[in-house]
Amino acid sequence: MKKVLLATASIFISVAAMAQLPVSTTPENKNVILEEFTGIHCVYCPDGHKRAEQIRSANPNDVFLVNIHTGGYATPGAGEPDFRTAYGSALAGQSGLTGYPSGTVNRHVFSGSSTAMGRGDWAGAATTILSQASYVNMALEADIDVATRVMTIDLEAYFTANGAASMNINVVVTQNNVEGPQTGGSSYNPGSVLPNGNYNHGHMLREMVKGQWGDVITGTTMGTTVTKQYTYTIPMDINGVPVAIGDLNVIGYISEGNQEIITGAEGPVSFTVPAGTILVDLETANQTSPPSDLCSTSITPKVYITNHETSSCSGYKISYSIDGGSPVVETVTTALAGGASVSHTFPAATIAGGPHSLSFDIELTSATELEIVTGNNASASPEFLTIDLTPIGATFMEDFEGYADGTEIWNNTAMFGNSDFFVINDGMFTGIPNALGGYAASNNSFRHRLYSMNAGDVNEIITYKLDLSNSTNTSLMFDYACGALKASFTDKLEVYASTDCGATWTNVYSKGGSNLATGPANDQATFYPSATQWKTDTVDLSNYNESAELMLKFAIAASGEGNCLYLDNISAGGNPLTVEELFNDANFKMFPNPAANNATLDLTVEETQNVNIRIYDISGRTVKVLNKTLTTGNNIINLDTKVLSNGVYFVEISSDTKTSTKRLVIQK
Repeated sequence: MKKVLLATASIFISVAAMAQLPVSTTPENKNVILEEFTGIHCVYCPDGHKRAEQIRSANPNDVFLVNIHTGGYATPGAGEPDFRTAYGSALAGQSGLTGYPSGTVNRHVFSGSSTAMGRGDWAGAATTILSQASYVNMALEADIDVATRVMTIDLEAYFTANGAASMNINVVVTQNNVEGPQTGGSSYNPGSVLPNGNYNHGHMLREMVKGQWGDVITGTTMGTTVTKQYTYTIPMDINGVPVAIGDLNVIGYISEGNQEIITGAEGPVSFTVPAGTILVDLETANQTSPPSDLCSTSITPKVYITNHETSSCSGYKISYSIDGGSPVVETVTTALAGGASVSHTFPAATIAGGPHSLSFDIELTSATELEIVTGNNASASPEFLTIDLTPIGATFMEDFEGYADGTEIWNNTAMFGNSDFFVINDGMFTGIPNALGGYAASNNSFRHRLYSMNAGDVNEIITYKLDLSNSTNTSLMFDYACGALKASFTDKLEVYASTDCGATWTNVYSKGGSNLATGPANDQATFYPSATQWKTDTVDLSNYNESAELMLKFAIAASGEGNCLYLDNISAGGNPLTVEELFNDANFKMFPNPAANNATLDLTVEETQNVNIRIYDISGRTVKVLNKTLTTGNNIINLDTKVLSNGVYFVEISSDTKTSTKRLVIQK
């Protein structure tokens, strides 16, 4: 946020005094220009953002950052903002980068033949440059005419020693507080993640005023001062991304040709506003208390409003929306004094079950009041969860088939935690040797990339309520596969149960470390399970028989040393109370399992009886029905499964009053 003061006429001047004119004539060391090549889909780029910011903070007014969105990781998906510029490809191309994030420090070659370096080398390179003498100093300042959006930049360069015969001056416009997506943000730079889960992008390249290679100058001998003035008309948006004039910065640097940067500077920005206009700077911040429990059906939005300017604001419109829906707007006519803050509470709003967040926005109502800084007008609450009060039924089943690749939310669940989990399909990648569903018998499963989570992070998936009031033999069954980065990893998969809408939870299952791993440790490659690297676990939930409101929570806890955890074919529920069990495990055997074209049932009964054999899929759809007469003793029945597709099925054998069920995996 840029602070401004009111001058005697209609000029607003920046408080910060960085490289204001006139330029210094005293010899100085070099300043650093760190150009970072980045993208919204680059997992480790947020770590680059954080490291660059740490270098800048440690060297105030000596290190200047330019974040350049370019390359495949910067290509937006459907509905995503496009942060690229016309200059990124050429700048990246001359750097010789081989991966992202990469950065150049003054475009200097520190080793090899490329200027691009990995993020671990930036700090050392910056220290080296800052210790070197510069033969030129630079200073600049800018003013923005608010009415016309024309930026005028005045720049001076003074040569304290002889420079190259021909040099280039570049003027770069960057923007802070640009909201958007960012893969890996919550893992590698959580301080830049906004309450609504979006990422706060900073130092983003918006324009190179004299083109990507700058303005060629001569007369670079000792004692020479080069004076330049440039103008730039600021567009309302670039590729549809708004350009907020209060969040712009201006950086200048001087280089030998297109490569070696000798030094640079950042200039203060002032604003010329129409006569009679009052400048205000309103900021919103969430104050909403989250629901007291997961079964809450209402929320009371509350927002904190601050006027950061010295002039009073005569009024404003404040609004909120739930999950991006239609805004609820209220107009406030009470003045808000400069430097003052106030809380605004809206009437309670009704909410349904699921994940939610609130977003707030504020705007001025007076034509004589103006906001230059708009990046702080909007704010959001952290995500909160609620559960539908009506149970979904007596069973919960999920095989993840039918979901689009990358889907994060299962049906009939609420989720929160690290965002690096989603439905995965082998079609998302090339070179995967087998299907990624359970036991390679289906296409889809649900994957958690444990290695991109911070140690101590927990992902949680909470099912909606199950009504087991008329059920017995309640259990949970699921398939899983897990790889390790290191053999000593301690990542965990746990399951909890609650009957009071999440007020309290009881642990019913826990498995971690080597007990959870189904594949070998691998420090490099992403784990993609083969058919033999899946396991099935069954959890006894008989303590919750006849519970009318059972909720289950899958909790995945990271140590930072796990690889990938896959879940598939989840089924939870019980048998109706009115139905007794027909077989015990010893008298009901089924093999092979997984099966391909045939499976065998081995059934032992004490007396002759007629039974119905039904095969159904995980969605409950019946795919095959047989009627058989079992004679006293042992009975062998062949099941023809050639017509069944790969996947998980259930074989149910029932008489008039009893039933038994086993799970069958088809894998061809």
